Amino acid sequence: MTSEPTPTLHRRAFFSTAAAVVGGTVLAACGSDDSATGASTTTTTTGGSSTSSSTTAAASASTTAATGGGAETPSETGGPFPADGSNDNGEGTVANVLADSRSVRSDIRSDLDGSNTQPGAAMNLAVSVVDRSGAPLAGRAVYVWHCNKEGEYSEYNTRMGGGDFSDRSFLRGVQVTDANGTVNFTSILPGRYQGRAFHIHFEVFGDETYAKKALTSQMAIDDDLITSIYTDAGYATGLRNVTTNADDNVFGDGVEHQLLDVTGTASSGLTARFTAVLS
Repeated sequence: MTSEPTPTLHRRAFFSTAAAVVGGTVLAACGSDDSATGASTTTTTTGGSSTSSSTTAAASASTTAATGGGAETPSETGGPFPADGSNDNGEGTVANVLADSRSVRSDIRSDLDGSNTQPGAAMNLAVSVVDRSGAPLAGRAVYVWHCNKEGEYSEYNTRMGGGDFSDRSFLRGVQVTDANGTVNFTSILPGRYQGRAFHIHFEVFGDETYAKKALTSQMAIDDDLITSIYTDAGYATGLRNVTTNADDNVFGDGVEHQLLDVTGTASSGLTARFTAVLS
């Protein structure tokens, strides 16, 4: 797991600089482009390790993933755009959506005030939090954030595509796990940008006070599956900016404990499931 460097405010400019550094790491922030469906992937986990196989399917995407305990979910960097109070938004203000009670919401497609709903393939994201024995952990606050269809993040002035998103709060939200250790978010499938594979950021806190962070990590998806989904959804930018999990500076050491279980289609809606295993 490679940590992401502290962001310069122009993400694409950072990539240009990082590429010139011999042995340097590529920025591991958030992707650009979207969703579609057309492949099915089976991921089987036994004794904490998993293997994946992918087959092309015209209209569906499915993955069978581990849903119990076992190996802990590896920690990963939160990237340059966490908006969790840990860094500046590019305009001299700390970015922190967690300080706004409106961030506790299940539908994260819009800004916190309900405006500026982001376009893209509909995706329901279900996250389960369990311990290593597989027992559900209730009362944990799960904060999820990811880029939009074009690879842009809210809450920051990054000048990506000429835009300033420091006054936006789309695609960020918190839910508290129920008795089954599960939370659900209504979102869109994120895109992908040059230098990063598809990914979704998340943090798990001990409770809704956010006083103790238990895990920061990222969710991944099977390479063949996301190519098929992007193709079916017509996500040209995601198809153009190809970085496989093996070539990604965050996922390059393996994604067997970070793969999403994805079902559905780009046209009818996708369901993505993930199990976060805590120590």
